[in-house]
Amino acid sequence: MKRLAGALLFSSLVLAGCKTDGFCLDCQQSSSQNTSDGSVGTDDGGGTNGTDGGDCIPVPESCNGKDDDCNGLVDDGPLTDTGGECGTDVGMCHKGTLGCVAGKVVCGGAIVPPQAEVCNGIDDDCNGLVDDGNPGGGVLCGNGAGACTQGMTACVNGAVACLGGTGPTVEICDGIDNNCDGHIDEGDPGGGADCGAGPGVCVLGKIHCTGGQLTCVGAGGPIAELCNGVDDNCNGQVDEGFNTATDINNCGMCNHVCSLPFATAKCAAGACQVQKCAPDHWDIDLDPSNGCEYACVLRGVELCNGLDDDCNGTPDDGLSAAPDICAKQGECAGTVASCDGVKGWVCHYGATVSTNALGQIVPESDCDNKDNDCNAKIDDLFPNRGKACAKGLGACTTHGTQVCNGTHDALVCNAATPPAGTAEVCNGIDDDCDGVLDNGAPDDWVTITVGAGTKQIYRYEASRPDATDVKAGSLTHRSCSTATRLPWVNVTYPEAVAACAAAGARLCAENEWQAACETSAAPVCDWSFSPATGCTAYKPLVCNDGNYDTDLVLPGIQNGVLPTGSLNACYSDWGAAGQVFDLSGNVKEWAQARLAGINPLRGGAYNNPPGGTICDANFVVADDTFLFADVGFRCCKD
Repeated sequence: MKRLAGALLFSSLVLAGCKTDGFCLDCQQSSSQNTSDGSVGTDDGGGTNGTDGGDCIPVPESCNGKDDDCNGLVDDGPLTDTGGECGTDVGMCHKGTLGCVAGKVVCGGAIVPPQAEVCNGIDDDCNGLVDDGNPGGGVLCGNGAGACTQGMTACVNGAVACLGGTGPTVEICDGIDNNCDGHIDEGDPGGGADCGAGPGVCVLGKIHCTGGQLTCVGAGGPIAELCNGVDDNCNGQVDEGFNTATDINNCGMCNHVCSLPFATAKCAAGACQVQKCAPDHWDIDLDPSNGCEYACVLRGVELCNGLDDDCNGTPDDGLSAAPDICAKQGECAGTVASCDGVKGWVCHYGATVSTNALGQIVPESDCDNKDNDCNAKIDDLFPNRGKACAKGLGACTTHGTQVCNGTHDALVCNAATPPAGTAEVCNGIDDDCDGVLDNGAPDDWVTITVGAGTKQIYRYEASRPDATDVKAGSLTHRSCSTATRLPWVNVTYPEAVAACAAAGARLCAENEWQAACETSAAPVCDWSFSPATGCTAYKPLVCNDGNYDTDLVLPGIQNGVLPTGSLNACYSDWGAAGQVFDLSGNVKEWAQARLAGINPLRGGAYNNPPGGTICDANFVVADDTFLFADVGFRCCKD
């Protein structure tokens, strides 16, 4: 029962003032203790306002980090030990108010704390003394140069002052830097006053500070008069006794001595002049300043020897007429000898004369249309100058003459620039100007049918490339198939073979030749006659055979070869392919050899009867050496 009564009393105390949220025991401890009879006694743990589980009583809150009044808040106001004044009002300091910070009583609010003392007339450290400790003092100060000495700084009346030093004074002539600017006696202190007395060189002097003392400078007494622009003897006259107009030692001015090279001098009107030249010296330039400047030994009449024989200042002047020693021909014409002081009389030829380093004429080497070596011959080394020349090849050739080039060391042809070539024609002319005659020149071909195939055959009997209608020509490098040219005759079988080969062809085989003459169209022709005239029966005067008169003026029948294609009905007709002319008559034509040395001649010639000109006439053959005026050929190719 007693323990129960104690428990009830504790419960009543809690209800009376303590809390149960963790702060209930943070109160003032009760002085009584629970007893078994319900009375109040001391706690059994001995705690004092702590957390030991004992009884507690609320007290006024103070700044201690505890909840004294058991209200659940720590150090909440009002507090018993805060709110009062604190600090001091001395100097820069001001009082504050006591407050509670983290369970501690501190002085805060409007307080200004003490500061380090500075020299400003204020009690910065709030000790009741102003500028105590001489703040800012004790440092060397002032100028220590010259007569000046340094002092020490001190705090005086709230400001730092320099005390104890010696300052600058006005500079005086004493050898000391009085104004302490690093210079001694500058500005000539104390100087400037006149001193001494007298005219001329005896003029007043001036007081000057010299060596730290004031000294009279510039004053002097009389001396013997000198020529110096000064009154040396102090008689009021300057340079008396000296004549600068005639005195050679003071000519024009004092101390100007007339001393001229290689001459006796004189002074006239204040100027030095030559009175007399030394032997073998001459005053040529009339300039007194250099005296008798020209050294010369007088020899007499002037000669061409590089010497000034008459000592007039010019060697080899006034000479007599030059000797006639110079070449007169070519580019030397008009050259007159002149005097060379070293070489004597010499001939100075013009730039176009060929000379060596000594000025002597040497054989010319220039090509300039001039007689440079004065031998009456122009351009000796270039005998072809003026001869004919050409540029280009073949038909492009231009002609001119050989002339000197621009650098005068060779000949060039002045022919015009060759024109461009044209397409090659079989005419014995290099039309395309490539240096090869008739290469690639086209021939007049006709395509014919031979058996089951085709061949090409010359439309006209072969002619030489340079043949015309009146000349058979002479070129043999190839054959041509061209109208109105005399056929190529007097040709052997091998020559005909070579001529066709050079044209890219060959001699016609007999069957090819006969097929071309007869044609493949019906009716097959017997002669190479135009079908319009009938080609299966002979007709006179269609082709050039023994019945054709080539000259109607002369009596009788005149036979001869005609230009190719002259008789416009003497052809074999191949329709659209064209016509093949003169297969009957005009000239016999070589065909390919039957055997070696057995070479057939087909078609007859201008001097054969009609039977010899028929297409199938094949009874005439000849060897490789045979040639005649009525024998020619034509070419074929596949």
